[in-house]
Amino acid sequence: MAAAPAAHAGGLVRPNNISAHGVSLGGAFVAIADDATAWHFNPSGAAFAGSSLHLGAELVIAPRTFVPVDADGNRGEAQSPETPIVPVPAVGAVVRVSDRVTVGGGLWNTFGGRLSYPKVGLVGVIDQTQNIVLEAVGGVAYKINDRVAVGGAVRFGVGLFAVKTTRRPVDSDLSSAGAGLGASLGATWRVSDKVTLAGSWRSGLDVKTTGSGELLLPEGPLPVNVEHVQTWPQSASLGAAVRLSPRVRWAIELDWMQWSRLEHLIVTFPGTEQVNQRFPLDWVDNYSVRTGVEWRSSPGFALRGGTYFDTNAIPDQNLERQYLDRNKLGVSLGAGLGSGTWRVDVAADFTGGGTRTVPDNSADVGGFPDLANASPGEYSSLLFTFEAAVVRRL
Repeated sequence: MAAAPAAHAGGLVRPNNISAHGVSLGGAFVAIADDATAWHFNPSGAAFAGSSLHLGAELVIAPRTFVPVDADGNRGEAQSPETPIVPVPAVGAVVRVSDRVTVGGGLWNTFGGRLSYPKVGLVGVIDQTQNIVLEAVGGVAYKINDRVAVGGAVRFGVGLFAVKTTRRPVDSDLSSAGAGLGASLGATWRVSDKVTLAGSWRSGLDVKTTGSGELLLPEGPLPVNVEHVQTWPQSASLGAAVRLSPRVRWAIELDWMQWSRLEHLIVTFPGTEQVNQRFPLDWVDNYSVRTGVEWRSSPGFALRGGTYFDTNAIPDQNLERQYLDRNKLGVSLGAGLGSGTWRVDVAADFTGGGTRTVPDNSADVGGFPDLANASPGEYSSLLFTFEAAVVRRL
C-alpha cells in the first residue's frame, strides 16, 4: 500500500476514490453508500446496509508532461515523471449488532502519491517526492427509525513523506513517517421510498511525521533529523438519490474540499533550524458537482454511468511539476453483478486531456520576485482510474 499511485487533482494530494460502486456513478455516492466504504463517504449509510465484508482495489494511470516556457516564448525540453502503477487495496467490514446499531471499519489510501523526475540539470526543483496517507477507520451508525440514520467514524492516519531536491535551496534527500487522528460524521434521510437525502463531513487530518535525511551543503553533507506535518483537507458533501422507476436510480452530489488549509509546505530540522525549509502553497478550496445513473436490468445486474466537474485548487504562482491541477471534467462507467450473498462491482473513470499554461510573469512583478510564478510553462495530463470490488453479505 505504500506504493500508492501517482495523483492528479490537487497535485500529489488527489483524493483517491476507493469505491468501485461510487466511481461508476461519477462519485455521487454520499446518498447511496451501501457497503463498507460508507465509513469513509458517509458513516450513516452503514445503518441501512446489511453485514458484509468488502475487498476492493484501485489502479490509477496518470501520464503527465511539463514543458518549461520562458517570457520570450522559448520552449524547454518536455519533462515526464516516472509514476508507479500499483493496485492499492481497500478493505472493510460492516457488522449489524442490533436492529438499530451497526459497527465496522476499513483500511484504505485516501490521499497521496509518488513520482520521480529524471535529473536534467535543472536547479531549484523537486526531483522525487512521496506524500501519502493510509487511513484505518472505525465507525458506528445508528438508525433512529426506518427513514433516518446518523453515523460517525474515527480516522487514524499513517503518513509517509519523502523528498529529493536539487538546489532548493540545497540538494537534499529526506524521509519521515508519522500518525494523526481525524473524524467523520454523516446523516441520511429516506424522505420517501423514492428519495434519499444525505450529507457528510470529514475533519482535516494533520499527520506529524519524523525521520532523517541529508542536506548537501557547500562544505559537505549534513545529516539531519526531519520533522514535517502533512496537512490534509477538511471536506463536506451533500447529495440525493432518486428512484426514477423500479429499474432506474439517479444520484447527484456537491462536494467541498478545504485545500486552503495548505498554506505552506514546511520541513524543519531540529537542532539545525537555520536550514529549515518553507515553501509557499496558498492553495484555494475547490468544489465538485457529480451525477450518475444506475439501470438495473435484473435483481442481480446493474449498469452505471456518471460525470463530474471539479475545480482547480492550485494558483499559477505556486504550481510546479509535482503539483498538477486544473478545472476537470470526467466521465465514468461501471457495472455490478450479484448472485446470492456475493456482489462484484467494477468501474472505470477518465478525466480528459488538456493543457494548462502558466505564464512567465517575472517581468511584471517588478521588485517583488516572490510574486513571480514558480514554474512557468505548459502542464498537460490524462487520468485513468480503474476500480474493482467484491462484497460478501454475511
